[in-house]
Amino acid sequence: MMPKTSLEGIRVAAFTHFAAGPIAAQYMGSLGADVIKVESPAQDVNRYALRDPDGHLQGISPYFVVTNRNQRNVCLNLKTEDGLAAAKALIASSDVLIENYRPGVMEKLGLGYEAVKKINPRIIYASISAYDPEGSARDRPGQDLLIQALSGIASLTGRGDGPPIPVGAYIIDGFTAMQVLVGILAALRHRDATGEGQAIRADMMSSSMFLMSQEASYILNVNPDPIRSSAGIAHVNQSAPYGVYQVKDGAIVLSTFGGVPMVKNLVAALKIDDLTEEDITEQKIRFNRDEIASKIAARLAPMTKAEAMAIIEPTGTWTAPVRTLAEALADPAVVETGIIQDVRTPYGGEYKIVAEPLRMEKTPLVSRRPAAALGEHTREVLAELGLASGEAQSCAVGKLQPTPARL
Repeated sequence: MMPKTSLEGIRVAAFTHFAAGPIAAQYMGSLGADVIKVESPAQDVNRYALRDPDGHLQGISPYFVVTNRNQRNVCLNLKTEDGLAAAKALIASSDVLIENYRPGVMEKLGLGYEAVKKINPRIIYASISAYDPEGSARDRPGQDLLIQALSGIASLTGRGDGPPIPVGAYIIDGFTAMQVLVGILAALRHRDATGEGQAIRADMMSSSMFLMSQEASYILNVNPDPIRSSAGIAHVNQSAPYGVYQVKDGAIVLSTFGGVPMVKNLVAALKIDDLTEEDITEQKIRFNRDEIASKIAARLAPMTKAEAMAIIEPTGTWTAPVRTLAEALADPAVVETGIIQDVRTPYGGEYKIVAEPLRMEKTPLVSRRPAAALGEHTREVLAELGLASGEAQSCAVGKLQPTPARL
């Protein structure tokens, strides 16, 4: 028997592409909703934009297969009467609509919220955009790297004597998707109580501001001009020795949230004779942090990770080796959680994915569907809606779709 899920009986119409929209839709599917991704004959660019140049996964991007699980896929040309009619029939049968097209696109198609709520007054209409769709920046191009630059995230990362460094993952896409997911679940709860649908939205720029709410609070209230460390301190507001330190066989990190007493213990254990007690005060470990960090770095550089950590750990300082992502994925402590899962499907073949981390005792998350081929479920879904298959003649329904020529 399949386990009972939290969102059993909820249908989601997902007009999504790239990352943030599919991530939010996929999580709804993992919570048990029937998620139906509406894709154009031109395909979601993410199917092939970041694929393996040597053709692994049948030429399909691993980014696509990991963000479009637990969804059925219908291929509709929304610029045709039949395709639009099918989309409206799907919306009429849905509880939630998720879209992350450019501002104004859904309205031009006749599928904006004002039009949709006439079709389905109970719909939860969730929109994701790069910027506030009612603001002056609404039409600017928006993508994770651009938002990292504009929001200030990149400016907070990297050494002070080098350029800003963006985060090495699409964190704003994922974080924005989570804002929408929270909103959808709250809106469903409200609808249960009142019968009312509503429009909700989140934008990447605002989400990135919230992601940095702690750093923003410091800037707004204490220091408007934080300076990155030139000695490797890993955060603009942290004191020494918080950061990354090179050792003979790689790197380790140090985190001293114990403040001055912990730093004194660390300096003593490392036998750094030219740092005295007078050098280790709350003000000096903050304002002289580069000098202190440089002396710690010089002491650690000849050591191996194991040697350094054997000295550091007894001081109460938190420390860990810097691992590659591949090393972290192979860690038994990660593997035993079960979030790394094997997928076997004709579309993409055999591959591994990292699944959602949420654990629920009574209504566990499910992983029922791998990422679908373009239009794989079009006939199935149209039949459920009482529509003939002619509405999808623009797609090669039911076949594995050839991907565009290699970029």
